[in-house]
Amino acid sequence: MKRFYDDEANSLFVQSYDAFYSPRMPQTPVEDIDFYAGIAQKASGNVLELGCGTGRVALPLAELGFNVTGVDTSGGLLSIAERKAAGIPIAAQQRLRFVQQDMSDLQLGEQFAVVLAPFHSFQHLLTSELQIRALKAIHQHIRTGGRLVLDLVDLHVDILSEKLVLPRSRSAVHEPSGRRYVRNLLNARYDHFAQTRHDVWRFLEIGKDGETLQEETRDLVLRWTHRWELHHMLAHCAFSIEAEYSDFRHSPPCYGKELLVVAKV
Repeated sequence: MKRFYDDEANSLFVQSYDAFYSPRMPQTPVEDIDFYAGIAQKASGNVLELGCGTGRVALPLAELGFNVTGVDTSGGLLSIAERKAAGIPIAAQQRLRFVQQDMSDLQLGEQFAVVLAPFHSFQHLLTSELQIRALKAIHQHIRTGGRLVLDLVDLHVDILSEKLVLPRSRSAVHEPSGRRYVRNLLNARYDHFAQTRHDVWRFLEIGKDGETLQEETRDLVLRWTHRWELHHMLAHCAFSIEAEYSDFRHSPPCYGKELLVVAKV
């Protein structure tokens, strides 16, 4: 079984990605771009986005005038991002580039004013060792006084104990093409010792008469990081926490919501 981001451009997962993570979908953040733009505006410099996917954040930041480098491990998702970038103004295209790399092994040869890890992308690093390795690599890519923004999720005990059942099925339409997709959660398993959740998802493309045109099964593993654990990791890697929020409206930290941290070198 393939993992979520072990992809080629023609895989069903890649083709359906923007349908499931469009601004219309309930799980897609809609206020984070303004939040990140505010951080970048104060930093007055170039932006590095880690786990950029198909460019949901990188493209609008470039259109707002920021020089943006988007990094992702998935060549398939980056191919979609590059195709979408061809449709934005030329000036914004010139401020944007995409690079296929792993955030735990960054080698970009430059430093940035702001590094972003939006939409829980940091949680794809499945051990504290990998997370520390990534933070050290990120540190080398941030100029003195620069900012790192991490968006994680602070899982509530009701989710971890499986008292609260998350949605197991979702359908979506890719608006540019009109293609319809369904995503079903077949299995979810928590490893509380390793602090990971293992999901098995089945992706379907549905035809006009309700028939299945394509089917693909993917394995998703995410690690949750507790708030004070994150504090210690950041300090260990020479970051100091400047601010913490529970949403993109600058609400104070709150258990069971977003774990949104702004740290500086």
